[in-house]
Amino acid sequence: MSIKLVAFDMDGTFLNDQNTYNHQRFGKILEQLRAKDIRVVAASGSQYQRLQDQFTDFKSEMDFVSQNGAVVYSENQPLLIQAMPEEAVTATLDVINNQFVDTDIAEHLVVGVKSAYVDQTISQAAYDLTYHYYNHLKRVVDLPTVTPQRLQDKITSIGVTFAPHVDFGSVITTLRSSLPLGLSSQTSGYNTELISENSVNKAAGLLQLQNKYSIANDEIMTFGDNENDLSMLKLTPYGYAMANATQKIKDQVEHFTDSNNDEGVLNVLSRLV
Repeated sequence: MSIKLVAFDMDGTFLNDQNTYNHQRFGKILEQLRAKDIRVVAASGSQYQRLQDQFTDFKSEMDFVSQNGAVVYSENQPLLIQAMPEEAVTATLDVINNQFVDTDIAEHLVVGVKSAYVDQTISQAAYDLTYHYYNHLKRVVDLPTVTPQRLQDKITSIGVTFAPHVDFGSVITTLRSSLPLGLSSQTSGYNTELISENSVNKAAGLLQLQNKYSIANDEIMTFGDNENDLSMLKLTPYGYAMANATQKIKDQVEHFTDSNNDEGVLNVLSRLV
């Protein structure tokens, strides 16, 4: 096994349930990985700015696949920004706001390159929960009618979180069948769907880095826990599901590690180095 790149999801994978990680241990492992010329990638459904903040001390030695692969940065430079067409943004917001009962949706947001956006009427509790994943977050007037032009931003994804009482399988079937042509959604956990261009997924984001650094699929090690991680878990023979991963994910990989609360990613990487 010759690994040249390791990529890990964040929430439910690298981060523990307190939204943090063992900085000291990771710093030592990162130094050892980079000494072996192994690239280290944080691959998340959330925004690039949040990843930068979470890896303040280490970001110069890392690459970032954010927004499920819609935004990819390497060496502080963008390799990919896959924006949604304006008409697709409008149509998707119409679906979210007109095809579901108000009480079925806990929150939704629009995610751009510069910031993420929520409606100005959002409750403080919902804002705080959203801020947990998108810490560059702005309130805007009438979110259901926003456009890229109005926000002066490229919109890369739209997120919708359904209320705990809904039949999640049923509502996402309805959502996915109603999306405009060319868009799809991926489950990122916590009753949340992230909608973006069909071509967007974490494996496609990693491909940008593979091309830059000439890395083959079987030279990659990946870690994840949910549906939006599946593309990169199946990309390589060395895809690891966390102990806390959904059963759907566990059924499709061959390798497993400890839970996010037991430093499962770091445990495997420590053996790698």
